[in-house]
Amino acid sequence: MYNQIVYGSLLNPKELEKHNIPMDRVKFARVKKFKRIFNQEPSWRKIDNIDRAVINIEYDDLSWFNALLINGMRNKHLEELDKRERGYDRIILPDGDVTIYDDDKIIKNCVVYKGKNGKQNLNIYQTWNILIYVKMGLKVILKNFTLIILRQLIKTLIMAN
Repeated sequence: MYNQIVYGSLLNPKELEKHNIPMDRVKFARVKKFKRIFNQEPSWRKIDNIDRAVINIEYDDLSWFNALLINGMRNKHLEELDKRERGYDRIILPDGDVTIYDDDKIIKNCVVYKGKNGKQNLNIYQTWNILIYVKMGLKVILKNFTLIILRQLIKTLIMAN
């Protein structure tokens, strides 16, 4: 069993619900040594006639990002998510790189999806509608946490331009 870190569209409770993930297993987390970046070529999303980048993470020793942690993901759930996230590789995070906001407790055995090598492209447009989708989900479950994550996503978008 692993603890799953989510940082993109899976922040939306409707997406978690589709995968039978109960909200009582979700915690607010901080992931060290990675940053969000809109550089991932989509595997199945087509918004318009322009290729749009979807969110990804990349290693950066000096950075961190906000996320949700889903406690105790069974292999069956992870295998289902692997199909959904087919443009990404599930990687194991080093113990000590994930903490919970409630009490700064270090969480071990965490996995996260990172874009597959060769699918990054800095010459495609960012997918701005991800902000809207994530914001809808955050309003439902994260009231006070919403501004923190949105500010970080906007900063990521601005830095990309």
